Formats: sequence, C-alpha cells, structure tokens
Amino acid sequence: MLRSILFLLLHYLFWFPIKNVCGEDLDTSTICDCTFEVQIDVVKKFLEELQAVRKREDDILAQVTLIKTKLQPVGEQESVRKSVPSSCLEAAAETFKSGVYNITLEKFSVTPFAVYCNEEVDNGGWLVIQRRVSDAVDFDRDWGEYKNGFGVLDENYWIGLEKLHAFTSSCQHELYIEMQYSGESYYARYSEFVVGGEFEGYPLKILGTYAGTAGNGLKYHVGMKFSTRDQDNDIYSLDNCAALFEGGWWFKECYHSHLNGVYGAQKIKGIKWHSSIARDESLKLAQMMIRPTVKCLRRMSLKAK
Repeated sequence: MLRSILFLLLHYLFWFPIKNVCGEDLDTSTICDCTFEVQIDVVKKFLEELQAVRKREDDILAQVTLIKTKLQPVGEQESVRKSVPSSCLEAAAETFKSGVYNITLEKFSVTPFAVYCNEEVDNGGWLVIQRRVSDAVDFDRDWGEYKNGFGVLDENYWIGLEKLHAFTSSCQHELYIEMQYSGESYYARYSEFVVGGEFEGYPLKILGTYAGTAGNGLKYHVGMKFSTRDQDNDIYSLDNCAALFEGGWWFKECYHSHLNGVYGAQKIKGIKWHSSIARDESLKLAQMMIRPTVKCLRRMSLKAK
C-alpha cells in the first residue's frame, strides 16, 4: 500500500513542476522553452525524502522485532510455570511411583529442577530433602555446599538450604523422618517445618507437633541457626559442633539429633537420633521428607481460582 502511494506521488511530481514552470499544459501546439533543471531538483528532493521515509520504516520494523524477541522468553517462562508441577503431590499424581521428577518453585526459580518424590509413605507426595543410605557421599561440607545441595537424588542426598527455605516459607509443610536402626524402622513426624533464609542463618524456625516411634529428637534444635565446618552458629563455647561432629546441622550445644554425621561411625560422630534409639550405633538409614499440609493445599486451591 505504501509503495503504491509513493509511486503515484512520484508520477505526479514528474508532471506537476513542468506545468507550473511553463505556465500552461503541455500539448502538441505549444512549445515550452523552459529547462528541466527545476524538475530534476524537485525529483532529487523527493527521492531524498522517500529514502528517509523508508529508513524510518525500517527502524520501526527493527524495533518491533526487538520487542517481540524480548517478550518471547517471558511467554515461554509463563508456559513452563503452567505446565510443570510445583510439588511431588502434583508431579507423581498420575504414576503414584517413587522416583525423580521435575518441578518448579516460583520463590526459588522459574527454571524447573529435579527432585526425588517418595510415594511409599503415608499416601505419598513426599519430597525428599535428605537421605543417608551408605558412606558413598561425604556430608562434611562447607556452607556453600549445604546452601546449594549435593549428592545423588536417588541415593545419598542433601537438597540445599536455599531450596529448603523456599519450599517451607512459600507454603506450610509437614516433615516426616524415616529411620532404621538395628534392623527396626522408626519415624518422627512434625505437623509443621519452617527453615529461615540465609540472612538469618537458615534457622530451624518452626517445628510443629510431634508424632511417631523414634522420639522427639529434633525439638532440642528449634530456633538454632544452621552450622557447618566453616560457619559456627551454635552456642557451644568450647568448639564448633559441625567441625567436631563432621557434618552440617542445626546444632545447639551440640545435639540431640544429627542426621548428617559420619555414616557407619560409632559413638558420637555417627548419624544420630538421641531419644529412645541410636544412642550408640549410627543409623543405617535416615530420610527426611516434606509435604504441603492440608492448609497449604486449600490456600493454593483458592489462589488457583
């Protein structure tokens, strides 16, 4: 359309100046002795203006293309958020099988990440945040590693304090700890579990009502910041508990439970849960899992509407 208009304008300008310079219409009986210099100047000026218009048109098209390019990832991210589940309850809803699934958590990142979901305990939907099954992975790590996570998802694993804070602060979660000691299985369950942010020292802020067979070994640690071998946040004046017992935890002075201790170690350096079990031996299995509470699910359902 624009090109057609410009063509007509060009055609008109070729003839209009001649008529005005000569003072009359051209016909077979009239001879005009004027030169075509005025006509050529007008054409040149018009062509320059035409070129400027085309340049502005190209600039506008380039800006539109740039805006579309910038907006495209936003649309893709929104699509990902809608299609990827945000919990193990959603991720394993179709298969009801334990395993590795991809989820996304807006408070942590819009990019999906892998987690291990447990479908075998209490109707499933549990997200594994810690697991000890062998000595294949060393849990004597520094602050950065405990913050970001380490290990193998379906074996020995620590999810990372940053993800743990994001999950437990975005919506109410309960905690389930599975343990094996001397061939027997035990568990400790807490109705609520909240870990604070890094600026607070990732403290164990809230621990709900206890139920289970293992004893309330985590209660002693409520309110304590997380400690590692290079970040001493305990209140033990004689030493750094994390360095002394070779693993990160919410140490106080020092522990009643320590599930990140040395696998297989006897006495005080092992994987411990002081209460009715594991006072001398290290636990053979320890697995910590979280799941959204009914209160959280109700709130998320209302939000979705």
